[in-house]
Amino acid sequence: MAALAATAAVGTAAAALPAAAGPTVRPALSTDQTGAGHARTASVTLPTGDKVIVGTDPQGRVRTAHPASTARRTYLTQRYGDDTYVVPATALHALGAGSYRLAQFDVSALVAGRPGVAPGSGTAHPDFPMRTATIKVTDPQGRPADDASLSVVNVDDSRKYAAFPEALHGEARISVPDGHYALMAYYYTADDQGELTGEWLSFGQFTVSGTATTTAVDLRRATHEVSVATPKPAEVQGIDLTWARGASDDYGLQSGVSTYAGHPVRLSTSPAGVGVQHFSVHETATSPDSAATPYLYDVIFPSDRAIGANQHYRATAGSLATLNTSYYADEKRTGDSVWFDSPSWELFQFRLGIPLPQPMRRTEYLTGGAELTYSAMMDAEMSDEAFGGTFQSGSYVFRGGQHERVDWLRGPLAPTIPADTGVGGYFCGACRIDDTLSIALAPVGDSTPDHSGYLDDPSTPGTVSTSRFQLFSGSTQLADGKDVTGVDVAVPAARGNYRISYDQTRKAPWTAQSTSSHSEWTFSSAHSGRTTVPTDRWGCGSDGDPTHCSPVSLLLPHYRLKQGLDGRIPVGRNTLALTVDHSAGAPRVPVESATVSVSFDDGRTWTRAKVSDLGAGNFRAHWRNPAAAAGHQVTLKVTASDSTHATVTQIVHAAATVAQS
Repeated sequence: MAALAATAAVGTAAAALPAAAGPTVRPALSTDQTGAGHARTASVTLPTGDKVIVGTDPQGRVRTAHPASTARRTYLTQRYGDDTYVVPATALHALGAGSYRLAQFDVSALVAGRPGVAPGSGTAHPDFPMRTATIKVTDPQGRPADDASLSVVNVDDSRKYAAFPEALHGEARISVPDGHYALMAYYYTADDQGELTGEWLSFGQFTVSGTATTTAVDLRRATHEVSVATPKPAEVQGIDLTWARGASDDYGLQSGVSTYAGHPVRLSTSPAGVGVQHFSVHETATSPDSAATPYLYDVIFPSDRAIGANQHYRATAGSLATLNTSYYADEKRTGDSVWFDSPSWELFQFRLGIPLPQPMRRTEYLTGGAELTYSAMMDAEMSDEAFGGTFQSGSYVFRGGQHERVDWLRGPLAPTIPADTGVGGYFCGACRIDDTLSIALAPVGDSTPDHSGYLDDPSTPGTVSTSRFQLFSGSTQLADGKDVTGVDVAVPAARGNYRISYDQTRKAPWTAQSTSSHSEWTFSSAHSGRTTVPTDRWGCGSDGDPTHCSPVSLLLPHYRLKQGLDGRIPVGRNTLALTVDHSAGAPRVPVESATVSVSFDDGRTWTRAKVSDLGAGNFRAHWRNPAAAAGHQVTLKVTASDSTHATVTQIVHAAATVAQS
């Protein structure tokens, strides 16, 4: 498998633990979140019961979200400052009636474990006069709109006012200072079963000057239906509309609607006006059932300044990057896939997951362009009752006409530290901050170096997810934690030798491979005292601060077995392509040796493979699977060392299944 190419857009004596210090252990990331590498992700539950997977950047700000359910709902998303709100459209009526408060849908607060904040709901003490602005909203039938959701922002200085009021019985009243304002109204209709039948977005502007004012927004003006054409026939699965408005890109609000296909979505126009205005239409569409090879379109059309009447968009073949994507699975299962494609001004992306049968191969077409940053997430065994876990990629920039190959969950799956692609935010999985050693493993990685995640949510029946993380300095144990993936621990300033031991068991109904592993790393580390990581992208330690952060070098094996999409390997001659790399940011010193052994009796006896050194950390191993092993699992053991005497040993049980001959 060729690793996905990323284009940079803009990466001896025993030491005693000091008596006054103690370790801060990383949380049990294998349960409901994963934190090494790129975006940290966590699952949160909304008051409506909807479960949402949320990704945060190195500064802890929410950047991405998608529903952890196959239920086809519509979501309204709103962001101002550091707070992001995700509201199922069907909850708007209860929100307007007072059954819920907007603050309860603050996913930033839910992730951080703090009380939610509703914009404009606090007690304000402004040093300027406040006026009453009455906003009258007319629905598409010409009646006073009930339960219309509004986004209102001061476009002179968005720090003075930005809020998301609800219009009840056709009216909303807000208290604002003098100035120029922009607003968006969102409204939907539904049938007797609660299925949406139409959605409308209408935009407006008004000015407050010296006295109370009344303005109107008429949803009958939203007559321009959104549509997207693709080079090949495709069935629309989901559409996302995002509006960003404010005094500048630094100060403003963002509102969005994410909805599944099946009903019209109509917009009004919106002039440029004072301040900045951005808008984007994003659509995901899949091949019809009659297509010989499955394909997917993930296309986005961002724009600036005015929103025009022509809402018909066309994706051309030359504007798209082509990804030949394989999804590996040893058992048939369901899931979903999500591409997050972000213009520079879009600070938060909510995307609807697209159902994904696994295993499968699919061609994926994505809008190319230097102004778009992409990352991907893939979930396994998802339903309204069960969530298996999530895998994520690093960030990329694609160009139109680019061709890449991507493998998801190609085993063996094993603990790792994901690679830095050089694009987007990155959490250092092995770093030294002054005299704090910070380790954060990803519970599981696959054959693509920047992929990581977990696929064994213990809240799902039939799932087992346990682990033990230990850190040693010589014979002194510095940390010993159950169901954790790392530690922040104070260590002596002098260079010392350290060892990590990490044992993991992961069993789930939808997989029978890579069920347990044992990994050991040895390495050295000393006081850093200076910053050697990209401070504009990287986060280090539990607080994400990259100051005085320097990477620590851990050896990381990456595996490519000769296997089918179902994880089966053949009887007879077998090949393993092994790449041994260093953790992100660490010096790329020579990898001097590697060994590979296989076991057909779960590690009781071992067969040594013949290993060829191909240079630059690349090795090829050969062995034969006996006919008697057909239908049984193979356990894999790999060791490697580099010129600094850093080592890695990794044993993966049930790494692959020998196919029946």
